[in-house]
Amino acid sequence: MNKIVELLQQRVWLGPLIGLLIGLALGLLIGWVIAPVSWQPNADDILAVADSYSLNNDPVLARARLKNLPRADQERLIKQLIQDRTNKGLTREVERLNNLARALDLTITPVAVATPGIGTSAPPVTTRPPTPTTDSGMGSLITILLIVLAFILAAAAVAIFLLRVLPSLRARRARRTPATPAAPRVTTPTTPAYDQRLPTMSPPPPTTAPGGLGRFVPSYTLGNDNYDTSYSLETPRGEFLGECGMGISETIGEGKPDKVVAFDLWLFDKGDVRTVTQILTSDYAFKDPNLRTKLSQKGEVVLAEKDKMLHLETASLRIDARIIELIYATNPNYPPNSHFQKLVVEIVPSLKTDGGTVVR
Repeated sequence: MNKIVELLQQRVWLGPLIGLLIGLALGLLIGWVIAPVSWQPNADDILAVADSYSLNNDPVLARARLKNLPRADQERLIKQLIQDRTNKGLTREVERLNNLARALDLTITPVAVATPGIGTSAPPVTTRPPTPTTDSGMGSLITILLIVLAFILAAAAVAIFLLRVLPSLRARRARRTPATPAAPRVTTPTTPAYDQRLPTMSPPPPTTAPGGLGRFVPSYTLGNDNYDTSYSLETPRGEFLGECGMGISETIGEGKPDKVVAFDLWLFDKGDVRTVTQILTSDYAFKDPNLRTKLSQKGEVVLAEKDKMLHLETASLRIDARIIELIYATNPNYPPNSHFQKLVVEIVPSLKTDGGTVVR
């Protein structure tokens, strides 16, 4: 499976895909517009249509069955058939052919149909000007171009999913390994009293650092129970390299809002196909042996401290992070410094060279 994903990410399949689309487009263009394959009726087919028309008397159906035969050829073949059947004395077929000529609005001089013993002549055939036909070649060409465009858009959508969305989903799955649940060590508060002076804030927009892959500032505030943020790492040309981010790793107690005691700080490398993780813990979680053991199953456990520098590396990527703001929640029902009121981290990712040097 990893080999297939690596081939997709290296774009070696783009050449065959483009060739397939071009071949499909040319095949449709040649087969439908330039040299379409069509059925050309012959004399026997005209006789069959005349017999059918004598039974159903449906001129629309007769025209539809002979639509692939030009009017000049229709007149020529029907005249030949009328002359041949007249010479052979096949009066019924001559009558049917005359009737078909009327239905097709062909300019054909009617041939008298003689009934044995009675000298009669066929009534004159009333001719009308040919019905103008519309050239549908341009409409067919537009239809084909729309079909080819739909194929190209569908292929592009699949390519974007495989190159951008799939690695992102794999990164999230890789960093969320299940851990054995531990019983909470504190009593559930009935009336939590939090310091509400800090409003909920959204993280600042990322900015690009000179020579790097960007600068990101994830920010958590108490009450954001579904906090989980990630950032895509790309080259200036838009090539996907990996992802980094921060999210809630562990909480204590029950009720809302969640009491967060640890965060995941993670880095996913597309080329390395793995995720490295550090667990930023509160002072209480870092000093609790059971809780710390549980968190160590997810990654390296690190005590969160203001201005502390953090480093994560993979085969080709590195992030340097700094905790720029840390405030603990105040609640008499929980131990001091147990869970976070606010945590803001600055993340600066970099691309490493083949020798392991970080590109700045």
